[in-house]
Amino acid sequence: MAQVRTSTGHAAAPGRRRDSRATRVTVTLMLLLLLLAAVIAYGAARDRKDEASSPAPATSAAPPSPTPPATAPVTPAELEALADARSRALAEGDESAFLAALDPATPGLVDEQRRLFRNLRPIPFDEAVYRVDATRPADMPDALIVDVSFDHRISNADTATVGEGYRWTVVRPAPGEGPRITSVTGTPYEGAGYRYARDYPAPWDRSELTVARRPHVVVLAEQGLADRAEPLADAAEAAAVADLAAYKGPKGTSPGFVLVPVADRHSFYELYGGRADQHGDESGLTYALRTSATAGASPATGHPQFGGARIVVDVNSGYFTSGDPERAGALLRHEMAHALITPLRTELAGQNQPVWVVEGFADWLALRNHRDNLDTELTEARTYVLTGRFGGALPTDADLYQADPVGNAASYELAHLAVLRIEQLGGTSAVYRFIAAVYADPSPSAVDTALKRATGLERADFETDWAQYVRTLFGVQ
Repeated sequence: MAQVRTSTGHAAAPGRRRDSRATRVTVTLMLLLLLLAAVIAYGAARDRKDEASSPAPATSAAPPSPTPPATAPVTPAELEALADARSRALAEGDESAFLAALDPATPGLVDEQRRLFRNLRPIPFDEAVYRVDATRPADMPDALIVDVSFDHRISNADTATVGEGYRWTVVRPAPGEGPRITSVTGTPYEGAGYRYARDYPAPWDRSELTVARRPHVVVLAEQGLADRAEPLADAAEAAAVADLAAYKGPKGTSPGFVLVPVADRHSFYELYGGRADQHGDESGLTYALRTSATAGASPATGHPQFGGARIVVDVNSGYFTSGDPERAGALLRHEMAHALITPLRTELAGQNQPVWVVEGFADWLALRNHRDNLDTELTEARTYVLTGRFGGALPTDADLYQADPVGNAASYELAHLAVLRIEQLGGTSAVYRFIAAVYADPSPSAVDTALKRATGLERADFETDWAQYVRTLFGVQ
């Protein structure tokens, strides 16, 4: 049988029943804590979900930096005003106003333009204004290339307004400011034989000038020749008076002359656009200046295409260093003969007056009152004929521009003899009619027609007659 044992020896502890109640309370509290934790966890998860699906709240970002106002382009009206202001400043003698629109940050620009202003002021202009010709964008931002014509007319020399082309670079330095000129050069031209078409640079663009004036002459001498300006003006005035008195041709010719002496070959060829087709032996060059576009010059309108001329002479050439004033006088009269009839000239596309006509007339007029010494002016032609080089043809342009000094000089003298022969056949008036006709229309057919009217001979017959005249003159049969 089984036996049940009873606890003996120990009384029951009075707290055993109390421990049972504490356990139940603890369990209940733990359950409540777990429930609370679950609720909290659920809420946190819900908040994270809302954050993921909702846009981020706006924040207070720093305000953006203000955009600078755009620089307004330079307007045509502003360019016109700029040109007008310089014209007005030149007329009024206001140097500060003339320089006001120049960019002082461009090295040398202000000094160059100050020199230009001071060079122009003593020159006797009937007109001297700046005119905007054309504009186009420059390579740099907010800049313009502006072609400007310096329209001018020298008193008692030019028969119409002529233009010198400048190229300005113009910018507006900042919003609200007026336009500034940052560079000044010449208006370029890509035509054969000339670096510039717009007769740049003139002597007033290059160096400080001394201006000497006589009734029929204006001398523009660079600084190094200042002491020679007055004596040269005297010699030039004598030459001018002689040519003007000898000339009996059509009206509309130049009443006086502008002379530019230089002392080096670079300057000699650089002035008024520069010639690229010269051989280097010239002592004088006469540049025909085109009439300003404002005159509407063209054969169709009847207005002259050329309003004047500028004579450039090398004072270091033998004509001026020989000590014989007659040699210098002969050169001056020759170049002035060119300048005298320049306003009668018409230029056709691709066709200029034959050089034998141009140079032959200049010598014919220059030596008209010196026929007693004609033999001394024909030494190279005599050598040319006596050595068998003369072929009997009128000199071509290539003959007159050849590098051989004997052939070149002989061709000039032969051209003179051709015009002299026209005079012998038709009289002095025939020479002037012939020259006027060729200057009005230089086309080959027109030249031949003019020659026949002057001499009564077709070109081939005149050439044969003239060749025999030349051979007889020098004793060659």
